[in-house]
Amino acid sequence: MTMHKMMIRSLLRHQSTPQLSSSIRSISTTPTLQQAMPAPKTSSEEPKTAQKKVIKTKEKSGSASKMAAKEAKTNRLVDLMTKAYDAPITPPPKVSDEEMAIRAMIGRNYVIGSFKRHNENNHDLAVKIRMKKHAMKLLPKEGEIGDTPIEGEKNTVYGKWRKAAFKVNGNWGPPDSRPIPLLTPPIEGFDASLYMDAEDES
Repeated sequence: MTMHKMMIRSLLRHQSTPQLSSSIRSISTTPTLQQAMPAPKTSSEEPKTAQKKVIKTKEKSGSASKMAAKEAKTNRLVDLMTKAYDAPITPPPKVSDEEMAIRAMIGRNYVIGSFKRHNENNHDLAVKIRMKKHAMKLLPKEGEIGDTPIEGEKNTVYGKWRKAAFKVNGNWGPPDSRPIPLLTPPIEGFDASLYMDAEDES
């Protein structure tokens, strides 16, 4: 009886082992689980695309737009000057020998007249400077006979005259608003740059 039971148990073991392996194999090879699991993506399936940078533009304020307009105007003037400088030179037309002789005579007389005018102006300035220096030497010195003190001041009459005569005028030259010489004298206290800035802003 014992031997019979042992044989039955061995038979049952041999029969149950393939069933378990087949059931395990069927579970591991089920198609639903393979579909549920996501497939790993390879580098060849989706190529990498470069991301575009988004540049944020700010609206220009009033002062920035004025500066841009001024810079554009300056660049336009520079371009015009560059074109004028790089423009080809037009040769003058050919003239006769008589015309060349007349032009040479006119140029010679112009040079002679320019030298004459230049010498006259320099002589006039030299005489005025000499007269000014001589007049400053003749001024009475402070403390000489006839000098009187000024009430409420430390200076005397002669001393005040000499200080006024030797005072250097810092505004002797043309103002900065005059890049070229003009025939009319400048107006004292007039600043042309104020009006030029107002024109640029308008």
